[in-house]
Amino acid sequence: MSLNRFFSVFLPQEEKFFPEYKQMSSRIVAAADLFTELVSTTSHDRQIELYTKIKAIETECDNIIITIFDQLNDAFVSPFDREDMHQLCDDLDDVMDYINASAKRLILYQPKQMPNTAMHMAEIILEGAKAIEVACGELKTINKKPAIALEQCAKLHDLEHEGDDVYDNFVKELFESEQDTKELIKIKEIMHNMEEATDCANHVGKTLKTIIVKYA
Repeated sequence: MSLNRFFSVFLPQEEKFFPEYKQMSSRIVAAADLFTELVSTTSHDRQIELYTKIKAIETECDNIIITIFDQLNDAFVSPFDREDMHQLCDDLDDVMDYINASAKRLILYQPKQMPNTAMHMAEIILEGAKAIEVACGELKTINKKPAIALEQCAKLHDLEHEGDDVYDNFVKELFESEQDTKELIKIKEIMHNMEEATDCANHVGKTLKTIIVKYA
């Protein structure tokens, strides 16, 4: 048994961390939702407007992470191992960063036309974000009833595999059909960042499962 878990048996559980994780996960859902609209719209002005909102959410998430780290520094005992809490912050931050990076590249590169698979990938990202939100909402009681969080972790694993398949098929079709080298590079990089977002979402699930193994 870790020292942190030993003390957590006897000391009141810190309540302040859970709202921050829940808030960050809900902001990631908001960003993913905006990103699906960004991918589907053809208006450059609207795309810029949506990206500006996504970037603002990324800044919000950065501030939430700072708050969590400050709370960890001040807390005598944390609800979970500090390294796991840091890792969960890093994983959530990576998901948000790749959503933002995908949106930013779409704005900067302005491909002539995004493939239909881009919308499919955006929907996978959004579903992953929603699964993360549900799982993070279970953190407070995850040691007593981990079933819901584990279900969402399994969903994140499946979504990551679905994202891999979508991306692999997309790359194959892209190199077979796209004759414009510049367009090929633009679209491939945007889609690669989207695929990375699904990978990072799965990393969130893996970290949550680590916490469950230690505390459930």
